[in-house]
Amino acid sequence: MNACETYSDEQLLSAIRNDDAQAFSEFVRRYWKKAYHITYSKVRSQSVTEEIVQDLFTTLWDKRATLSISNVDAFIFTCLRNKSINYIEAQLVRKKYWDYYKAFIPQQEESTRREVEFNELMQAVETCVETLPEKSRSVFRLSRLEGVPNREIAERLNLSEKAIEYHLTKSLKVIRLALKDFTLLLLVAFHL
Repeated sequence: MNACETYSDEQLLSAIRNDDAQAFSEFVRRYWKKAYHITYSKVRSQSVTEEIVQDLFTTLWDKRATLSISNVDAFIFTCLRNKSINYIEAQLVRKKYWDYYKAFIPQQEESTRREVEFNELMQAVETCVETLPEKSRSVFRLSRLEGVPNREIAERLNLSEKAIEYHLTKSLKVIRLALKDFTLLLLVAFHL
């Protein structure tokens, strides 16, 4: 029997703060199933659920030195709700971009050509993003491609929310300008 199995949640968290890997393993064993069920009920995908739950516990371990959790159930529920919402928002953003792109393609086009054109557009976006300064590039990817909220980006990158908004505004101007010609070429190509 592992000594950590008898620990209360508070004792486990205290041990985890002191880099006790056994206590962390016990914490994961104790809460994995609950975390899995909470997440699966929101995203309805086994692989995505596993990824989100694993990310929760990885983040918990990475930030163990500064852990300040008074209610484990509330902490887990809140974290998983936020991560699930971020995932769902990212999927909606991708769908929105795909729907927007499909509007430019005549209905008689083959699906293969659609995919090729979409990939070209995404490559143009990626090429444009690569030209951005490092901070702006990171902020844009987190916000627009991964769907992470500005508040969380600010925390991750240790910047203010105003700085995040500045980088997004700057990035979007550059990308819109660069893609203006690309969009025009797509429109001309489809009307020929």
